[in-house]
Amino acid sequence: MKNIRRSAAVAAVLAAGATALTISPASAADTTCSSGYACIYYHPNYQGAFFKQFPSIPNYSGYTFTASANGSDGAGQGVRNNAASVDNWDFNNAFTVYYHINYTGASQRFAAGGGGNFNSTLRNENASGKFG
Repeated sequence: MKNIRRSAAVAAVLAAGATALTISPASAADTTCSSGYACIYYHPNYQGAFFKQFPSIPNYSGYTFTASANGSDGAGQGVRNNAASVDNWDFNNAFTVYYHINYTGASQRFAAGGGGNFNSTLRNENASGKFG
C-alpha cells in the first residue's frame, strides 16, 4: 500500500513538473503584442522594449518596459516619458496616449487595431493611456 501511495505521489510531482514545463513557453509569448492589449514601445516603429497595457492606466509612474521580440533596448526603463510608438491590438477600442496623468493634456489617438509613432508633442512625454 505504501508503494502505491509513493508511486501516486511521484506521479503527481512529475505531472506538476510537466505542467510547469508547458507553462514556460508561454512566457516567451509575452515578448510580442497580443489581442486585447495596446503595446507601447521604447523606440519608434515598434522597436526595442515594450509595455503591454490593459486596462487604462491613469499614471505610468512605476511601470517599466520589458524586452520584446523587437529588442531589449529600454528594458527596465520607466514607461512614463520614455515611449515613442504604440501598436494597438485591441480591435474593438481606440487607444489614446496623454501628455499628463489622469488622461489630460495633449493627446494622440490610435484607432482600434491601429498604431504608429508618437507625434513630436508626445514622444518621450507620455504620462497616461486610455482605451475607448
